[in-house]
Amino acid sequence: MINILPRNIANLIAAGEVINRPASALKELMENSIDAGAKSIQVFIEDAGRTLIQVIDDGCGMSAADAAVCFERHATSKILTAEDLEKIITYGFRGEALASIGAVAQVTLKTRREEDQTGVELEVSDSKIDSTKEVACPKGTNISVRNLFFNVPARRKFLKSDAAEFRHILQDFQRVSIANPAISLSLTHNGKPVHRLRAVPNVKQRIIDLFGASINKELVAIATDTSVIKVSGFIGVPEDARKTLGNQFLFVNGRYFRSPYLHKAVCKPYENLIKEGMTPSYFVFLEIDPTKVDVNIHPSKTEVKFEEEPVIFEIVSASVRESLGRNSFVPSIDFESGEVLDIPVHNSRKDGYVPPPKIDYNPLFNPFETDRGLRKPEEKSVLDHIQSYGSELFEDEKIPRSKSYILLGSKYIALPSSEGLMIISVLRARERLFYNRFFPKLLEQQEITQQSLYPEKIDLSPNDHSLIVENLDMLCSMGFDIRDFGKNSIVVYGLPAGFSSDKKELKEIIDSITASLSDGTLSNDNAAIAALSMARSAALSCRKSVTDEEAQLLIETVLETKDGMMTADGKKCCAVITNEEIERKI
Repeated sequence: MINILPRNIANLIAAGEVINRPASALKELMENSIDAGAKSIQVFIEDAGRTLIQVIDDGCGMSAADAAVCFERHATSKILTAEDLEKIITYGFRGEALASIGAVAQVTLKTRREEDQTGVELEVSDSKIDSTKEVACPKGTNISVRNLFFNVPARRKFLKSDAAEFRHILQDFQRVSIANPAISLSLTHNGKPVHRLRAVPNVKQRIIDLFGASINKELVAIATDTSVIKVSGFIGVPEDARKTLGNQFLFVNGRYFRSPYLHKAVCKPYENLIKEGMTPSYFVFLEIDPTKVDVNIHPSKTEVKFEEEPVIFEIVSASVRESLGRNSFVPSIDFESGEVLDIPVHNSRKDGYVPPPKIDYNPLFNPFETDRGLRKPEEKSVLDHIQSYGSELFEDEKIPRSKSYILLGSKYIALPSSEGLMIISVLRARERLFYNRFFPKLLEQQEITQQSLYPEKIDLSPNDHSLIVENLDMLCSMGFDIRDFGKNSIVVYGLPAGFSSDKKELKEIIDSITASLSDGTLSNDNAAIAALSMARSAALSCRKSVTDEEAQLLIETVLETKDGMMTADGKKCCAVITNEEIERKI
């Protein structure tokens, strides 16, 4: 037997599509305020939106009749004919937001038009208007959403922690703010101001107000105008690319949207300019004929479909490439870090002679010398680098002398083997060494913190700051002594022994931590995964030249410890060039 669903049940289903967390409710309310012509929007949040989401604007307001109808499904002032769907430029065009919110929360709406003497107040819950009355109120709309999902316990149960939910709120607030610089906006959480954004004449100033003055030097402009689409905005300089996602924004006709496809279009020109795994910042605005883009393919309206998507991909990519070229960002080779470049040998001489490569080595090194006291005083061993490696890391280490070896820069160690020539990756050997130190201590919950002599203050993006603060207890259990400084800043008092505390490298370590927290690879639920993530970060943070003592320790780690030939995630720490391969090359 087929039944027509009751109105409140139908609204609950719609709410599940449109309102899946407090942030999505806030997004819909802010967009309604923008459509109402607001010049000022105030947002008040309590308990990450669980208890209260309040949005106050100075827009056009509503009449009493419109206020009563706006909580009905598909009630909208944006669409009258089917043709209107093809040229949508407003936000809340489907009329599902308020109906969905009213189905899963207790809502109070106060609104007044400029021409009206008094306003109207409505109380709504469970898709029903409980009361209506005249009130004195300013022009505009004041809507309060309390006890979100009060009648859907399963949905409320699956909300994340307050810090995680507020991070989503912050993201949606930022997206709406960037797209509307001419509107003043404020965000307050639990009585504390988070953002106070003035109305500004351009997008760049809004970005600076949101993310801090330091971002100004990271951005370069892009601008391309074609018959298909207009591209504008800002992209980050290659050297400021980060491991964490967060400052990547795409907008079409003023609407934020997600697109892995166009994300690749922006990132493609950065190939050979940034390290693998890094992502540049970008704030890209697309303007296109509304009939050429469908913004109605997803309930939350964060996905769109372009009519000429491959063409737009090439235009966006070319615009980014042109800006990078105009600002003289060209590929460079870093011989001290990063991956090996496979550079073919070009023989320009007729006799076939190719000059041999120059290899740095220590002519005074005696592989049979065991007296460590003969080392020159000015040659610091790995044990001397307390700030770089931590005093506890190599305590009581018995570092044996191996066969003679040659350091190939700071990236590789070459030594003879029975099969030929063994090449050890310094980076991966360090990673295996650190993993061997971290894993048993994390497993047994032992203290591994190395306190810094001088605590360092680090400024973060709002998203990264929220992520770090949310996980302070977990980071403490892993040996990170990090404390919240407020205003999107933290202070680092200590790191696990093995991490560099060099001021220049500390920001990259924090960036690596936030990246690991974002993708879930740093978790105290699994000591092996946490140790792997920490070992990788510690190895990357070590940029000191390799000393004799460290080289010996790395050789021992690879050759004499269990599983030393591989990193914890299965990558080779060494390779052998066989005698036969050498003979073929000579």
